[in-house]
Amino acid sequence: MDRVKCEIREADRDDQGMLVLLAEETLHPLATGSGHPERYQAAEVISLLDRAEVYVAECGDEPGGFVAVETEEDACAVRCICVNPGFEARGVANQLLDWVEGIAIERKLARLVAWVPRSDTPSLHLYRGHGFAGRDEDDELLALEKRLPEQD
Repeated sequence: MDRVKCEIREADRDDQGMLVLLAEETLHPLATGSGHPERYQAAEVISLLDRAEVYVAECGDEPGGFVAVETEEDACAVRCICVNPGFEARGVANQLLDWVEGIAIERKLARLVAWVPRSDTPSLHLYRGHGFAGRDEDDELLALEKRLPEQD
């Protein structure tokens, strides 16, 4: 498929319904496919959207996806990346992750971190392609980290 160029912007309250539906459409099948449908909880998604910084990728007039991040000490923690199934494998997740890295560098943070299920091969490929390295967190999760350039 062809790459698509997205405009990324901060989410606003009017986006929440669309973001919850997008999360349902992408995260619920991922949890079910890994044999753990209980891992997807709409209430947890809503809580994340309420507390995190959320950025939306708009691809033309359609939502291409979103990313939710939180700052933890010296790190920007990527809590969730969701890509609209109609835009999978078209570079949306890469653009969102590039955006987050730019924010972290602008804020002079030392690293990006994420926790990814071992079974989520596409996400592992995405993060590793962006220079993240992993270590075992537990039997089912990998803790991924990317060190950012030191700031003056």
